[in-house]
Amino acid sequence: MIKNWYRGSLIAVVTILLMVTQLGGSSASASSTPFGPERFSTDHATYTISAQSPYYRRIWQEAIKAWNETGAFHFQKADSASAAQVTLKVASKHEAAALGEDVGLTEYTAKQSYLQRATATLNAALLREYNYSRANQLAVAEHELGHVMGLAHNPDKHSVMYYRNRSEGIQPVDIQGVKLRYQTPAGQASRDCLKT
Repeated sequence: MIKNWYRGSLIAVVTILLMVTQLGGSSASASSTPFGPERFSTDHATYTISAQSPYYRRIWQEAIKAWNETGAFHFQKADSASAAQVTLKVASKHEAAALGEDVGLTEYTAKQSYLQRATATLNAALLREYNYSRANQLAVAEHELGHVMGLAHNPDKHSVMYYRNRSEGIQPVDIQGVKLRYQTPAGQASRDCLKT
């Protein structure tokens, strides 16, 4: 019961933080996607894909490949699931109900603003219900990986990190956001993220 309370509280805090990042955002294009104070200690992380569905395993693999090809960050397959810093999964029926209207969700643990572990989840039931195409689902997976790397939502609709993104893949502003995230010390967020 305490674990459920903690998880619910953590989700609420992350949701509030993501909403706050949207306040004060302008409609003008930023030169880079905003980022929060958390990041991995380096610009690379190990991952495991726990999704059983071959279809969603491929979605996650393609999203990883797309981000790796940018050169801004590198995801490397972990030797074992227990050694992975990042877990990529698909929501179970119970988890999908708890996600509500979210087609994807990223949760993480951090210590002194350094990400320790992250879990990105796709809500396959909702993706099907809302008729997301394969390309749309790939964009959602790329979006969730953006959160894994430390990116916040971007008010620009032409960013993979736009909060209601369904169709945009990784854009130059997103790549620049990741590069800046890993050039900036942990604990410091981008100026766009600090606007109120």
